[in-house]
Amino acid sequence: MANYIHPSAVIQENVVIEDDVYIGPNCIIGFPPEDKSFFPNISFTVHICSGTNITGNVTIDAGTIHNTYIGSNCFLMKGSHVGHDAILEEGVTLSCHAIVGGHVQIKKGANIGLGCIIHPRQVIESYCMLGMGAIVPKKLNLEPFGIYVGNPAKKIGMNERGIEKNNLTKEEVDRIISDFENKV
Repeated sequence: MANYIHPSAVIQENVVIEDDVYIGPNCIIGFPPEDKSFFPNISFTVHICSGTNITGNVTIDAGTIHNTYIGSNCFLMKGSHVGHDAILEEGVTLSCHAIVGGHVQIKKGANIGLGCIIHPRQVIESYCMLGMGAIVPKKLNLEPFGIYVGNPAKKIGMNERGIEKNNLTKEEVDRIISDFENKV
């Protein structure tokens, strides 16, 4: 399927855009990372996978040590920002004005609420949900399927809706949790 790129979007020439990607008005993608030791140079780029929708006024910085990566079927809403070297895995949602710091990894199916702020080098585990305005500080360890709210973010429950919406079996949920527990 063909891509749609709004004429007001500004995309650096080396950005990789796969098929079936929507990029809305006033997006800025692939420009120098906001890192004083690299600015204004561009060492790496941005890779956007198929099926991703980037609605408008979204900024995605180029990488410093690898490409900034937006996985397939992600949904980045208006005003969200993805910092340099971030990795968004498949099916991640960034709500309006969510800010993802540099070197952040957001794992499959995570949902980042309106106005959330994620500290650089943080990992958001699979199918986590961050509530509106949540602040994820440097030393917070998030668990898969957790719902987190507040400043600093605190776990308040299990993302049952995310499990249901993604048609995950009990075995899949148990495997993801087990993989997480084995790495900690």
